[in-house]
Amino acid sequence: MAYTFPTIADFKAQFVRDFPYGTDPNVAVLDIDITNAFGFAELGINQALWPSQSAFNLGFLLLAAHNMVLNLRASSQGLNGQYNWAQNNKAVGGVSEGFQIPQRLIDNPDFMQYTKTNYGAQYINLLWPMLCGNIFSVC
Repeated sequence: MAYTFPTIADFKAQFVRDFPYGTDPNVAVLDIDITNAFGFAELGINQALWPSQSAFNLGFLLLAAHNMVLNLRASSQGLNGQYNWAQNNKAVGGVSEGFQIPQRLIDNPDFMQYTKTNYGAQYINLLWPMLCGNIFSVC
């Protein structure tokens, strides 16, 4: 089934508190940043896996947010930000945050790329049940 792709306005509504939107590229996320992230998301999403338009929208927006964070990280850190491994937690000062990414995702080379951001982890956890078929147990 072919779904309609979300818009920039949908992205901003979904992540209203997550990104600093504006017109200054030095301190804000621009519409072109979202458009670029949408381009990566369109290439990386399989519409046939999603059971409804609303599920597809959420998955697409999470995948776009994941790609935008990777793009912004790379642009702000130059070559130092080009690649990093799965991040289970981070600590700044005396505060630490655990992402609780399932080990099955970290160990899987197909899904490990999504563990680099919280959005990617949310995306793959949303998608995971649709990738797994029925499980039968024969005693």
